[in-house]
Amino acid sequence: MPEKLNRQTLFEWLELGSKYFKAKNFQKAIDVYKKVVELDPENSVAWSNMGVAYENLKNYEKEVVCCLKAIEADSQDSWAWYNLGVGYGKLGKYLKAIESYERAVNIDPRDIASFFNMGLMYTKIGNYMKAIESWERILEINPRDTKILFNIALAYTKLAKDKKAIEVYEKIIDIDPENVNSRIRIGISYLNLENIKRAIENFKLVIKIDPKNQVALDYLKRIKQDYKSGSLDI
Repeated sequence: MPEKLNRQTLFEWLELGSKYFKAKNFQKAIDVYKKVVELDPENSVAWSNMGVAYENLKNYEKEVVCCLKAIEADSQDSWAWYNLGVGYGKLGKYLKAIESYERAVNIDPRDIASFFNMGLMYTKIGNYMKAIESWERILEINPRDTKILFNIALAYTKLAKDKKAIEVYEKIIDIDPENVNSRIRIGISYLNLENIKRAIENFKLVIKIDPKNQVALDYLKRIKQDYKSGSLDI
């Protein structure tokens, strides 16, 4: 440990804080970062890292305080704005979290984590179209991100836009033909649209990939019970 805190050893203290953090000794990391900001109150990195350490201790109020200090020191620190959004989100202050993520992506338009979390915050307040818009910004960076495509499709389902949801799930299938979760969701969307035959087709495709998939088997069983007339080929 550096014996004397001065500007020559500042980097060493930051490194020490990082080592404690990586070892999951978050309180020790906080103690070190506090020493750094005593020497250099404008050190946005130390404030941000201290905030993340508090987050790991589930002390979200102090996380927010630290991130605000980091932003006060450097308003262009996108990492601080991102972590501020995380803190506000954990405290249930979703609008403030969205504002923070917006500031982060204005500084760094390729900040995928902020776009992703922003979308989650919009779902928390029931604004699924804005969530979709946030996640589509990620697709501009990585069009083949199936996790993001899946979230977008789910959001369309929440909006009762099953045709749009199917279009997005199909994109996932194009990237990953054996993605059974997306295939199941396509089947469910067709059920919502009352297109029973297409629903059956997709559930059968799931069984072809995963013969013991209980979700698909249950849906096929339920459809068969609902349509006992025999007009449909289950």
